[in-house]
Amino acid sequence: MTDSASSFIYKVTQDPAHLKAAANLVDTRDDNAHPLNHESFFRSRFVVVAMTKEGGLIGCAAIKEGEGEIAEMGYLMVSPAYRRRGVAQRLTQERVEVARRDGVKLLWATVRDENKASKANLLKNGWQFWRNYLSIRGTGNVVGWYCMPLEEGLDVDAMMESLVGDRIRVE
Repeated sequence: MTDSASSFIYKVTQDPAHLKAAANLVDTRDDNAHPLNHESFFRSRFVVVAMTKEGGLIGCAAIKEGEGEIAEMGYLMVSPAYRRRGVAQRLTQERVEVARRDGVKLLWATVRDENKASKANLLKNGWQFWRNYLSIRGTGNVVGWYCMPLEEGLDVDAMMESLVGDRIRVE
């Protein structure tokens, strides 16, 4: 297959049909120990979808629910048939641009240690690894915390510390 990320359509959507299709796509991920909370997903600040020119959904990603100057990225999923073509990278870029336009100053994301593709995607897009913590779900999984300041002069450490809570840091 020769499709590249630029041959697909990317758009922010609130369309209930797109959101339902996106939630169903996220439900297919292999992380069944952490099932998608559909109500929370539908309250996302933004959902970006990737579609074929014919309108078929091939990927989605969100900026999770909430408001303010700090926002969490999540729910990135690309259909297996369309992976390794830059779609995840483009979905990440689109979310960063949407966040900038919305006045977000700091984006953050968490990635399980074994999820090498997601870690590489963030780093390729200019994100910074911040720290590792144990999962709060009691799984023993190590979760990497990543951030992207969207404004100069931020006290990133203080902002990120405000999000950590009582999680246990892993050196």
